[in-house]
Amino acid sequence: MFPAAAVVGGRDAAGQDRFALPGTARAASARLPRKARQRDGPEKSPVGSGSRPLPSPQGLLLAHVHSSSSTAAFIAGVAIVVATCGSGCRLVRQRGPVPADLAAARRLSNEGLSAVDHSDLARAEKLLEQAVRSCPLDVDARRHYAEVLWKRGERTAAVMQVAEALKLSPEDTGLCVEGGRMYLELGLFGDAERLSREAVRLAPQSAPAWHLRGQVALARGQAELGLADLHRALAIAPDDRDVLLDTAEAYRRLERPQRVLATLAVLGDTYSPGQTPADVLAMEGQAQEALGRIADAAESYRLAVARGDASPVAAERLAALEKTGPR
Repeated sequence: MFPAAAVVGGRDAAGQDRFALPGTARAASARLPRKARQRDGPEKSPVGSGSRPLPSPQGLLLAHVHSSSSTAAFIAGVAIVVATCGSGCRLVRQRGPVPADLAAARRLSNEGLSAVDHSDLARAEKLLEQAVRSCPLDVDARRHYAEVLWKRGERTAAVMQVAEALKLSPEDTGLCVEGGRMYLELGLFGDAERLSREAVRLAPQSAPAWHLRGQVALARGQAELGLADLHRALAIAPDDRDVLLDTAEAYRRLERPQRVLATLAVLGDTYSPGQTPADVLAMEGQAQEALGRIADAAESYRLAVARGDASPVAAERLAALEKTGPR
């Protein structure tokens, strides 16, 4: 497997092991000071053919440390020069032919995605690994590689690829959300929250960003905070099924069964008749049971069990209600 850069380790407040995705904290960047510009002379393209050698990455970073005002273009320049000094992947000019290594990476990525479409994840992993080797600066290649690694259960390697992609594109909201979801599923709530907040900062109108932040709050037992974030997500994407389901879950934890049923009714309208998932029906049964509507609850549990993929709770509650009989 392609050796990705190491993820910074540590522990969060709960004592859990923590991986840190670099490049997600809000960076401060700046123009070079006047003296530095006079000393180094006019800027040159990092891919130029002039005889003047490229300035060292350390020198560029030192100038950045001593600067004071924010300039996103300079940050990008530093990251690009540092990356190109350590790899053979050439940058794409604004105009002109695409470099051969990037073209190869794109071709391999497309072949890898085609393999994913055909459920051949092993082949997809090999092709996307080759794409990353061909052009380490290709953010999309790393993104797709991480997705396939995650699907194949190679979770640490997937997180490392997202980390490298975020180094190259630190203000990519999609990468922040993807990395945050990975952290959340790994139980690394501190890192998941950090990336969710960064995603919201970068894209305040992003429903996935608000959804992720709400999910993190729910995972931490903060149902009220989570509900507020989920409502922000619903204001942007009112028919998003995942957001609606998590909103119903937040209401369930807050012991507001009427709101649970109202939210699930909206969610149910997004499905064709008879296609409502088992987990939605089971949650509906729980809310009806909390309201004392035992017959309705039993019917919801019965429908959930009939779907074949219901949680054991639905079957257990159905058995308990049938044993006690109608009340």
